[in-house]
Amino acid sequence: MKQSFMKNIVYIRVCVLQLLCMAVILTFITGCKDDDDMRVPVINEVRNYAPAPNDTLITSLNDGQWVVLHGKNMTSVSQVYFGSIPATINLAFATDETLVVQVPTIPFLTVPRDKLNVITVVSKGGTSTYEIIVTGTPIIVNVRNTDGEIIDRVFPEQQINIVGVNLSNATNIRFQGIAADLSTVVYTDSSTLVQVPANLSGGDASLVNTISYTTGIGTGNFSIRIVGPPIITNVSHEIPKEGEEVYLYGYNFVSVESITFAGVTISSFEESEDGNSVKFVSPKLTESGTVTVVTPGGTFTTAFKVNDVAFINAGGLGILGNLEWSDYFGWQWWGGSVDLWSSDPNTTGWPPYNAEYGIGTGQYITYKSVALKAGEGSDGNAIRLGEYAWVPSDNLNDSGDKWAFKFEINVTKPWNGGTLCIRTDKGDYLALYEPWKISAKESAAFTTQGWQTVTIPLSSFRKKDATLGDGKGDPIAKVSDLLNIATGKTYLTLYLHNYGTKTTTSIEAAFDNFRVVKR
Repeated sequence: MKQSFMKNIVYIRVCVLQLLCMAVILTFITGCKDDDDMRVPVINEVRNYAPAPNDTLITSLNDGQWVVLHGKNMTSVSQVYFGSIPATINLAFATDETLVVQVPTIPFLTVPRDKLNVITVVSKGGTSTYEIIVTGTPIIVNVRNTDGEIIDRVFPEQQINIVGVNLSNATNIRFQGIAADLSTVVYTDSSTLVQVPANLSGGDASLVNTISYTTGIGTGNFSIRIVGPPIITNVSHEIPKEGEEVYLYGYNFVSVESITFAGVTISSFEESEDGNSVKFVSPKLTESGTVTVVTPGGTFTTAFKVNDVAFINAGGLGILGNLEWSDYFGWQWWGGSVDLWSSDPNTTGWPPYNAEYGIGTGQYITYKSVALKAGEGSDGNAIRLGEYAWVPSDNLNDSGDKWAFKFEINVTKPWNGGTLCIRTDKGDYLALYEPWKISAKESAAFTTQGWQTVTIPLSSFRKKDATLGDGKGDPIAKVSDLLNIATGKTYLTLYLHNYGTKTTTSIEAAFDNFRVVKR
C-alpha cells in the first residue's frame, strides 16, 4: 500500500510539472504574439503594385490604385488610412516588410487639406504616417475672373481661374470641345489660370456650355455658360415646305450675321431674347444641305443635313422607316391602332388619301390611343419598326451624345399626359418623349403647327431606376448598348404609357421618317 501511495504522489507531481511547462510555453507564445501586435508599423516608401521592373517607386498615387507599402512591422497593421479615409486591408497580402493595399475612393472636397496627402498605418502598438501626393479625377468647384470673383459665364479670349482639386498637370482643357492653349497655363495648389480659346467655332454640340478638364488620371466636366459661337442642337422641322416657319434651337444666337439652310441664304430671321433660338420662314428648297449660323463669336455648321429627302427615300444607313414602298418602308404592319395614309391628292388606291396632315409629304402613319388611366398603356398598342442598321460599324462604340434618333410628327388634337416610350428589342433602355410636360408639376396640351422634327439624342435612352422609374436610370454607355451586337441592327417599338396619377386625354398623331443620324 505504501509503495502504491508513493507512486500516485510521483504521478501527480509529474502531471503538475507538465501542466506548468505547458502554461509557460503558452505564456511565451502569447507573449510573442502580443509583442508582434504591439510593434509600431513604419512606412519607408511606396511602390507601384506590379511585377518587376514595373514595381517602381512612386511619389504620388490616385484613388483606386493598388500600391505596396514598404517598411517594417507590416503584419501588425490593423488599419490603413489614405487622406483619413480607411482602406480595406487583407493581411494575407502582407509580409513583415510589405503590405499590398488598394487606395480607397477619396471624397476630395470634404477631406481636410492637412490630412489629404498622408498615409496612416495603425497597430495596437502605435501609429505612424507617411506623406505622399494623393490625387484623382479633376473636380472643378467654380470658375473665377482675374479679380477673384466667381462667374457664371465665360467669353472667348477671357483669362479665367478654374478652382477645384486634382487640377495639376492638365493634358487637355476644352471649352465645348475646343482645346485651350496649355503652354500659357499657370497652376497653383488648387487652381489653374487659363485663357478661353479665341475661336470656339466648330464646338461639340454634346458638350455645349461645358468645360472638360483632363489629366493623366481622368476627365472632369463643369457646366457654365460659354458665350461664343452659336451651337445648333435641333431644328424644328428639317424638311419644311416653302413659307413654313422654322426654328433653330441651341445656344448663343446673338447678333446673328447670316444663316444658310440647305444651301439657301436666309435673308430675314429673328433671334429670341435669351439667345437660345432663331426663327425664319423657309424659302423653296431644291437640295439637301447643312445648316450654318455665323455670329461675331464664331460659326457653327451642323453635322447632319436638312431637306435630305433623297437620303430618306433612298434608305441611307440609319433610315429605320420612311413609310414609302421600298426596302426601308419600316412599319411591321401590326401592334395596335396604327393606320397608313397617303398625302398625295392623286391617290386612287391604297393607302387612302388623307389631307388632315398636309399634302405632298408622301406616305405616313397615324397612331391612336384612348384615354389612359394611371399606370395604363403597353406595347400591345404600338408602332413597330423593322430591323435596320443604326450607325456605321465603325461607330458602334460611340457615346450616345454623338447620335440622335429623329422622326417627323404632326399633332392636330391636344395631347396632354401619356409618355411616348421608345425602346429597342434589347429592352434594357427606354427613351421618354413628353412634349406636353413643362415641369415636374406642370403640363400643357401639346399640338403642332404642321409637321415637326423630333430629335432625341441616343444618350436619352436610359435604364429603369429603382426609385425614379422607367427610362430614368443610367444612360447607355455606347451606341451598341441598344443594338444586337452580332448584326449592329435592332427592331424599334414606340408606345404610349401613363406614368401620371390622372387619366390622360386620348391622342392621335401622325409619324414619318424614322431615322438615326449624327448630331
